[in-house]
Amino acid sequence: MTEAAEPRPLIINGWNIFAHPLFLDQLEELAQKVEALKKRDSKGWMKKNAAKRLAAVTKVAFELIPQDPTHPQFRQGDTLGDEYKHWFRAKFLQQYRLFFRYHAETKTILLAWVNDEDTRRAYESDTDAYKTFRKMLKDGNPPDSWNALLKEGREQIERLAKVAAATK
Repeated sequence: MTEAAEPRPLIINGWNIFAHPLFLDQLEELAQKVEALKKRDSKGWMKKNAAKRLAAVTKVAFELIPQDPTHPQFRQGDTLGDEYKHWFRAKFLQQYRLFFRYHAETKTILLAWVNDEDTRRAYESDTDAYKTFRKMLKDGNPPDSWNALLKEGREQIERLAKVAAATK
């Protein structure tokens, strides 16, 4: 009897890509909204906010970040606080942020969370993307520890592969 091969991570530009369940939940929900829009409005669905966001999230996650996750554009200032300076974010469509971490030595990127319509970037708002993500980190979901974060990401390899393929 042969053992099943262990699933391999998605590799883009030499970087191993993993995703936390929170990121995958958001991406799957957005993809479902877009599918529903396609059925309802076969001609105009691409002009809808959900379709634009899905296109932007997939471009940021699977093209821009893997080009160079160390790029200064992804550094966040003091918004999350000094204790979370090791977290990075990609900005897109003005009020949206995709939070991630990377490990240069192992060429690993972990996509952690992307905000939605309810948590858009809005200074001083209780539902601001940064405030929301900071609270999530303090609550431990996603974990702040690299090892714990990577463990949770490794458990999602097959799910990430399906989502990435479906959103191309």
